[in-house]
Amino acid sequence: MTDDHRMRAQFCSALPALTEHMARKGTLRQLHDAVRAVLAETPVRQAVAGLDIPAFVFEEAGPVRGDEPGAMVFGTRPLPAGESYHCPDGWCGFRAERTAGGEVPAGGRCWLRDRPLRVLEA
Repeated sequence: MTDDHRMRAQFCSALPALTEHMARKGTLRQLHDAVRAVLAETPVRQAVAGLDIPAFVFEEAGPVRGDEPGAMVFGTRPLPAGESYHCPDGWCGFRAERTAGGEVPAGGRCWLRDRPLRVLEA
């Protein structure tokens, strides 16, 4: 996964919290402009440069493909126990596992594409 794809997934994962935060600050319009720019293939770093988003927002945004334990070892793949939620069209690479009875990642919705996440049962 490229750095920009990872940033897209993290940006998408952080959008619910960012929307709430930016609405309180009165800068929601700038966030919407950044979302449109990212959807138009502008690199995420460039699109969010003027938004004053702390770096930890992207670091704590949630799991993305390749971050699961064991995913980097050749020939191994973690076995999920529950459901796997994915970006609806694979554009950003978002992937999060949900254990049985656990919380639905990102509310079950791709905030960047404004579409439901794809759900794959384990």
